[in-house]
Order: sequence, then structure tokens, then C-alpha cells
Amino acid sequence: MKSNMTMRIVFIFAAIILSVYLLYPTVKLSMMSEDEEQELQMQNPDELIDLKSKAVTLGLDLQGGMHVVLEVDIRELMNKLAKNKNPEFVEALKDATDIVNRTDEDFITIFQEELAKRNMLLERYYSSAERRTEADVVAYLRKQTEEAVDRSLEILRNRIDQFGVTEPTIQKQGGRRIILELAGVNDPGRVRKIVGQTALLEFKLLKDDVTTNQVADKINKYIQARISPKDTTEEKSVDSDTSSSTALEELFGVQDKDKPATAGDSSAVASSEESPFEENLFFKAPNDNTILVPADKEEKFKDIIELPDIKKIIAEEAGSAEFLWGSKKEANDQYIPVYLVNKKQELSGETIIDTSPQAGSPNDPANVGKFEVSLTLNDDGAKTFARVTGANINKRLAIILDNRVYLAPTLQTKIANGRARITGIDTFDDARDLSIVLKAGALPAPVSIIEERTVGPSLGMDSIIAGSYSAMLGLILVMIFMILYYHFSGLVADLALVLNIVFIMAIMASLGATLTLPGIAGIILTIGMAVDANVLIFERIREEIDRGKTVRASLDQGYGKAFSTILDANVTTFIAGLVLYTYGSGPIKGFAVTLMIGIVASMFTAIIITRVIFNLYMERRTVKKLSI
Repeated sequence: MKSNMTMRIVFIFAAIILSVYLLYPTVKLSMMSEDEEQELQMQNPDELIDLKSKAVTLGLDLQGGMHVVLEVDIRELMNKLAKNKNPEFVEALKDATDIVNRTDEDFITIFQEELAKRNMLLERYYSSAERRTEADVVAYLRKQTEEAVDRSLEILRNRIDQFGVTEPTIQKQGGRRIILELAGVNDPGRVRKIVGQTALLEFKLLKDDVTTNQVADKINKYIQARISPKDTTEEKSVDSDTSSSTALEELFGVQDKDKPATAGDSSAVASSEESPFEENLFFKAPNDNTILVPADKEEKFKDIIELPDIKKIIAEEAGSAEFLWGSKKEANDQYIPVYLVNKKQELSGETIIDTSPQAGSPNDPANVGKFEVSLTLNDDGAKTFARVTGANINKRLAIILDNRVYLAPTLQTKIANGRARITGIDTFDDARDLSIVLKAGALPAPVSIIEERTVGPSLGMDSIIAGSYSAMLGLILVMIFMILYYHFSGLVADLALVLNIVFIMAIMASLGATLTLPGIAGIILTIGMAVDANVLIFERIREEIDRGKTVRASLDQGYGKAFSTILDANVTTFIAGLVLYTYGSGPIKGFAVTLMIGIVASMFTAIIITRVIFNLYMERRTVKKLSI
């Protein structure tokens, strides 16, 4: 029995220590002033990013920001896909649009009905060798509509990621709408510009391995010369302007050459010689004309390649070229690939008319068990692609979306039929995502903002203050009542109540959950439910004491007999919260999350922690009467 008690005490203290650890970033961030946050952003941006990622995220209603509803223009999509259009088609399309705008019914169904009124069939405008029946055409149009929304969603994700919004909400609503919730955004004009901007898909040739090596080596030597003031190398004499050296010293921090390198500095950099540059800004991937930049050096590398001298090195060694970042990190997210590509665009995404994900061809042994994406180009694109691929066999062609290299396959043969395959993809989901991304450049339908709401930071702060006050007031009133009514036992319940709130916030921080105003309401409700469990236990203990039982026996009976009632009530409430989370959205989910977390925490504090406190109290003294 004593061993079991010791284990419970150790477990409780471990839970408290872990909760304090998980909540530390939230507390530290909340206590920072705006000036302190900006100073940390300038001095150590990685620390600030890490702090925000571990802190409890505030929702749109608390932090302020934008709520935007976008709609994909299905009318324009239908118009673009159609062939042999005539006045009746245009009129039917217009009438269908007017009806859908008023009733929000299914566009394809209404459009089909409008054509039927004019004795027209969908097949006349959308049939092909593969689509001969009305059912085939309808299925094709629905698939194109769904893909148009998916492609728009992919574009928006790319845009919002570059915008730098923390925990954005981007989701489909219905068949043609997209909801964006951007917490902390205070520049609506910039958001509108990014949302409305067309995705840019380009094909550019990578520079060969020799050229990439030369550029990387020159840049590395340039950095060595600038951060090592004791050196008098030839590179340092290129520019005697001390401001350039100062800028680099501030950027990287000068380390004494006599100081031994740390273990993290042992990797090889781009130069073939051992480098005194201890920051290791970038690495050359073996047997590959790709540069790898450590993820924590991304901003530094960006600053470096924008320096005039670096641009001059690139121009001298590689001609008209530029560095572009890869879209995916490598080696467990430790490195970001960077590619040196021609500035000249060989082909644009406008030439792609269709893409399709599929299983790897069984005729290609290297692609068995893999997946691929087939591309279909229009006539102009097919001619250009044939010329480019024929003249650059064994060279790499970068597929660039939104100025980031998504893929850089090696050209193996001339492709003259306007069809291409991107092979060697591990999963079908990856192939489907790539297909959507490649098709995104064509933008088959415009996307327009149909609703926009802006929540100002002041309103968000007012919500935080009001919610916090209501939670504190409710907590204080409940705690006072428990002490007045149950005396010492009420004090024990109050301690469990405080720990309950700490556990709730710690669990939310560990799960990366977002705290919203309805979430605060869920916490307030949890306070009442947690006390309710203790009230049931205490009243049962009172009954047992009134029957003449000892304090120890009354405690055992009170906790034992009240447990099933408490469990039933909490399980049913948890199920209700699970249903709300599954089928709800936005604020409803925020409420459901805190409610479910609160139920688990309250069961732990009301039953386990209070029982341990009473047992400790009973062991230390002889108790003939319990203050309850």
C-alpha cells in the first residue's frame, strides 16, 4: 500500500514538473513586451521561432487577424473547358451562374438543366474520344471542378507559407469555396495581393556541376576573407570597403582563428580546402549540382547572396544565373537545398494542359513499385520542350513553382511528342500532390474574395482580457465557496482546481492546440465540472461520517462509491465533446478541444490528487474528525 502511495506521489510531482516545463515558453512569450520581442527577432530569430512554436497559440478571435472566404469561378472553368461554343451556350452559362448565386445549388446540375431548356446537351461542348456519354461528361466536369479547388488550395498554401503566418487555417468549404483564417495578420492589403496573385510555374535548366562548384568555392573564399580580418588573401583585396566586412562580421559573428573548432564545425564546406569559416554556411552535396544550407542558416545565406559582390561573383562565373531554394527540406529537415539555375525560362506552366498521377510503368525496371506523373503540353509547349530536352540530355531541368524548385530531374532523352513523365516518386499521394502543383500553374479558374472580416488586435486583446477576467472571477468565486462550505477539504479541492488549469494549458501547449474564446469558455465549464466531482465525493464522505464510520473508512467509501457516478458523467460529456470536435468547425472545435482536455485533467486532479493529499494528511497525524 505504501509503495503504491509513493508511486502516486512521484507520478503527480512528475506531471507538475512536466507541465511547468511545457508552459514555460507560453509564460515567457506572454511576459515579453513588444520591444523585447523585436529585439529578440533581430538578435536571435531562431530562438523566437522556437519559442512561438512551443507556446500556446492564440486563435483569430484572441490575436486578431483576417477571415477570408474565397470562391473558385466555376463559370469561367466551364467556359474554358468548352469547345464549339455558341450564343445558346453563353446564355445558358450566364443563367446558370445567376441561379447558383441566388440559391447556392450545384453548378453543374443547374447548368445541365439550363442547356436542356435550350435543347442542348453537355456532350456537344465537352465530349471527346474518352468521354462519349452524358454520364462520362458530368463525371469529367465534376473532377475538373474538384481539382480546380485543390489546385487553388495548393497555391494559397504556398502563398500563406511565404507570408509567414503562424498556424494558418486553410480549408475547403463545400464544392467551390476556400476559407482562410490568418491569425496575427495586420496588413489586409498585402494578404489580398498574395491571395489574388497567380501561381508561377517555370522550367529552367540548372547550371552544371563544374559551374556550381566554382561559384560555391568563390563565395566560400569571399566569406573566409571577410570574417577573418587577420588574413591578407587575394579575395580580401577585391573590396577594401570596411562596411562590407562589418556587415559580414555582424551577420556571422567573428570567431578567433586560434580558437579550436567545435564538433559542429567539422563538416566540409563548398571549398575543397579546410575552411577557417566556422559557421559552415553551406555544403556541397556529393555528386550533385545542389548546395545544402543548414536550416538554421537560411536567413544568413539569403543575406549573403544579396550582397553586390556575391552577385558579381555569380555573374562572372555562371553568367545569367540565380540561386533558388528547394521546396522541401532534406536529411530530417536539417538542410534546405539551393539550386543555381539559369535566369532564362525555357518553358512556362501555361503550356501544360493536363497532368495525371499513375503507377510506374512496368516496362521501366527502375520505376517498378514507384509512381509517376504524366504531363501533356500544348503544341507550342511540345515544340519548345522537344528542343530543350534534345539539346540538354544528361542535364537537370528544374520544375519551379512560386520561385522554389519543386523537382530537378535529369533529362535522359529528347521528348518530342508533347508528353513527359516524372518518375521515381515514392507514394501515390506524393504523385497526386505533384500533379496538382504542376497543374496549378495553369489556373483553370479565377479565385475571388467573396467575404472578408478583419479582427483588430485591440479587439482581440479586449477578448483576452474579458475572457481572462471571467475565468479568474469564476475560479475565485468557486474557490471561496468551497472553502466556506467544506473548510479544509474545500482547500484541498481548490489546490486540485488550480493544478487542473495548469494541466489543461500544458496539454494544449504540448499538442500545439489553438486557444480561442470558445476555448476559454470550455476551461470555465471545466472549472465547474472539476468542482462537481469533488462535491460528489465530499457529500458521500459526509454521509459515511454521519453513519458513525471512522474518517479513514469514510474516505475510502466516499471515493469508492462516488467514482462510478463521476466516471459516467465525464465519459458522456467527453463523447459529446468528441462529436462536437468531429463534426464542428472553427469555434466549436476550439470549445470541444478544451472541454475534452479539461475532462481528463479534472478526473486526474479530483480523484487522484485530492485522495493522495488526504492520505498524506491521515498518515502524519491521528485524525478523529475531518474538516469537511
